[in-house]
Amino acid sequence: MAADRELVDQRVAHRDWPSRRWPWRAFTLVELLVVIAIIGILIAVMLPAVQWARESARAARCKNNLKQIGLALQNYHDVHERFPMGSSRDSNGSWGFLLFLMPQLDNVNAYRSVKFDIPDCCREIMLLQSASPPKPDPASTLFSVLVCSSDPNSNRQHTSGGSVSLPCGKLYPGSYLGVSGNEDFSGGGTTSGNGILYSLSNTRMGDIVDGASNTMIVGERGIPNDLVWGWVICGGTECDQYLAAAQPPVPARNAPWTDPISQGFWSWHAGGAHFVLADGSVRFINTSIDQTTYRALGTRAGREVIHNF
Repeated sequence: MAADRELVDQRVAHRDWPSRRWPWRAFTLVELLVVIAIIGILIAVMLPAVQWARESARAARCKNNLKQIGLALQNYHDVHERFPMGSSRDSNGSWGFLLFLMPQLDNVNAYRSVKFDIPDCCREIMLLQSASPPKPDPASTLFSVLVCSSDPNSNRQHTSGGSVSLPCGKLYPGSYLGVSGNEDFSGGGTTSGNGILYSLSNTRMGDIVDGASNTMIVGERGIPNDLVWGWVICGGTECDQYLAAAQPPVPARNAPWTDPISQGFWSWHAGGAHFVLADGSVRFINTSIDQTTYRALGTRAGREVIHNF
């Protein structure tokens, strides 16, 4: 009997031995504060890297969009032996060159949804949108290839009309505009640009005397925060569908259409903006580029001598 009791006591002692050797205890306040501080430091170090990686991915998608547009322009020229018109009219209510590129951008139905019976695109778009039921139209469709995902306004739809906006129905502004040359017409547009894409333009590759690799044809422009400019499918002419390369790109700011920044090329990428050259390649132009060089890149036949850029 005594032997059995001794055996039980040994088993109990053996079972309780680990808990007596390693007793559990809570964190002290100092230890908890140290852990929190370490976690905060790690977050502070890693967050900029995560943000940089995300922006790099967005910039890569933006560059890819422009590569697709550059290839579409080359394919359009192969078929029609000229580049598309920058704008279909020399006044408001113009179809933009990006609509004419829709078949080459694998969106042929967007192009076919327009009959072009009415010269004023705004009237036709509003007729399509006001039909019962509404009919598909290219202006109120968000095409990812036409917007830069770095732009905070890239997925916002605009209901046009009012005191400062043309009545063109509902539409999505775009990020990519044609290069009309290096002469700024302050939003009034031109039919005689010294670049490639402008109102009623009819530019052929042979007209680009300066060389296709030295002439810009499309560039980035941030969407104004009031969405009043950048109507690349249907809208006005200059500032909606093309711009002049008069001043080098400037750093981004989320400004309305009345800000002078809207009359030039710029982007939400740090340090500059992407441009398509007439040979279909895409280059990132820094904000620090020499103005004379930048303006020379905007002309098709200025016969300027362009150094590395």
